[in-house]
Amino acid sequence: MQDVIIGCDHRGFELKEQIKEFLRTQKILFIDTGVKSSDRPNDNETPPLVTVTREVAETVQSAKNFCGILICSNGIGISIAANRFKGIRAALCKSPDVARAAREHNDANVLCLGNDVDFAIVQKIITTFMRTKFIPEARYKKRVELFDKIT
Repeated sequence: MQDVIIGCDHRGFELKEQIKEFLRTQKILFIDTGVKSSDRPNDNETPPLVTVTREVAETVQSAKNFCGILICSNGIGISIAANRFKGIRAALCKSPDVARAAREHNDANVLCLGNDVDFAIVQKIITTFMRTKFIPEARYKKRVELFDKIT
């Protein structure tokens, strides 16, 4: 299994803390990029959604043994932000089946989650995402190559 770099905005903090404990029990190494509390940031600060996403994306881009996990209130904002980075294929997954397809067919390398999913399901989503490998069939390889050419 890969190592994980995990981050969230203030609304994803509680779920991130639960996920960190789950990763520890699974003996999965991880780096926590923040945030450090559920406190709402000041309006004049760069939103954590941006700063945390950048750190996760840059780590996944440069260290092939890492996948990312990003969390916000519903997973949409964080997945939009993550997919702005070249080579990042972030997938918002609300079920293990979606996580499997994201990995097998699209070589997703960042899992996006919202805190609107039951934690028992989140655990299954993470396990599925981490254990599933990309299927290197020509049609899927071509798809991923085309994704990476989009500017």
